Order: sequence, then C-alpha cells, then structure tokens
Amino acid sequence: MNLLAKREHEVPAALEKVFPGVDELVRTMFGRMIEPGTGLLRSSVFDSRWETEVHDEDVTVKISCPGCKNSDFDLQIVGDILNFKVRHCEEVESERKNKHYVFRERSCAEYEDSIKMPVPVKGAEAKAKYTDGVVTVTIPRDMQAPIPAKSIKVHCDK
Repeated sequence: MNLLAKREHEVPAALEKVFPGVDELVRTMFGRMIEPGTGLLRSSVFDSRWETEVHDEDVTVKISCPGCKNSDFDLQIVGDILNFKVRHCEEVESERKNKHYVFRERSCAEYEDSIKMPVPVKGAEAKAKYTDGVVTVTIPRDMQAPIPAKSIKVHCDK
C-alpha cells in the first residue's frame, strides 16, 4: 500500500516505469486519494458538512445531519468553540410471512467536531433546532467593547 501516492504529483517514477498508467488506474479505482491530516473517517454520513454565517446580532451555524432525531445530538459551547457530537443508530427488523427467515439490519454512525466561532459569542444564550436534516444553532454575538491591546516593553539584563 505504501507504493500508492497520496497526491496526484507523487507517483513513484519506478512504479510508473514498470506499470505505465498506474496513476490513472489508481484514480479510477479509488478516486482522489486522502490528503495527509484530513482524517480517514471523514467519509461518514455526516462528512463535516457545516457552514457558519455571521450576522449583526448573532452567529448561525448550520450542520447537515440527515435521518437523525433530536436525542442523537450533544451540543456544548465552551468559550467561543461549539463542540458538536451526533450518534445515530437505527435498527430495522422484518419478518416475512410464509418464510423461514428474519431480516435484521443495524447501522450506526458517529460524528464529532469542534467549530471555532469567528467572533465573540454569548454561549449561555444559544438556541438550536433540527429541521429537514439540518441542525441550526443560533448564538447571540457578544457586543461588548473589545479589550484594548497593551504593549509590553522587554528589558535586557546586561
């Protein structure tokens, strides 16, 4: 597996000489290779699909989570970071009449992410709702005057 390139421009020359067109074959079979540091588990149902909108009075975060229930979510705001967790488990069971088998299907998916707010927010006043597969979190902005920066002079001991 270490012969496969993680980026399009990193196909080993020796591998290309022995197997001409291997780069195209790998891209055809597996699609775009995963970039280092992006995480292997990001291809779940949820797949980090969120967007942040900053308004005059509040910040709105929309997170796509199709097929979930209200009880599947765990949201926390710590300072200016929104911690988002969702765990969705579903079980389908079907028993056919006049047949000698039972069909049972279980699926489970988990997703967790931390989203840094682009502006100061009042986390204690946040509200969330889940409609049509999208969680919408509305957090009021903290409109207090920003603390002015203070310059500090460094002195050297000689």
